[in-house]
Amino acid sequence: MSGGWSRFAGSPVHSLVGVPVRAALGIVFVYASLYKIAEPREFAMSIALYDMLPLSLVNLMAITLPAIELVAGVTLLLGFWTRASAVVVNGMLLTFIAAIGYVVFVRGRAEFGCGCFSPAAAEAGKELATDTLWRDVAYLAGGAYVMLFDDGAVGLDGLRRRWRARRRTDATRA
Repeated sequence: MSGGWSRFAGSPVHSLVGVPVRAALGIVFVYASLYKIAEPREFAMSIALYDMLPLSLVNLMAITLPAIELVAGVTLLLGFWTRASAVVVNGMLLTFIAAIGYVVFVRGRAEFGCGCFSPAAAEAGKELATDTLWRDVAYLAGGAYVMLFDDGAVGLDGLRRRWRARRRTDATRA
């Protein structure tokens, strides 16, 4: 049984599938970070609308979360620290899913602007919170795939591994 799993997990097909999934997630996270970085005040108000954090932490979250999203998105796009970036993205997605789930299931709000890509006030009434929840679950599935199967062979991680292997080979020849 483990031999079958090893063959599956080590299949080169994962690079073909993983790269577009990784790129899509990277683009989503970079894009999501841009409005938040440009408009931290509006993003802070979006966070406050969830009514889950003490107000003293809202500004800190509004400043740090977009930076983390940007770095994670860029590193996914570059295939640099691929699996670590996927872990960070998955952690954020789990947090987003929990927050939106709280709004939908605990507070009973069917329509809710999440503040993901624009101010929550602009999104309010335009999107169903359950649609946002399912979208984030789909992103999480992609992030889990990248975390488990994409080792960054097509990206800077793979380039770095090939460079190190070449250096070792050159060192043993000398």
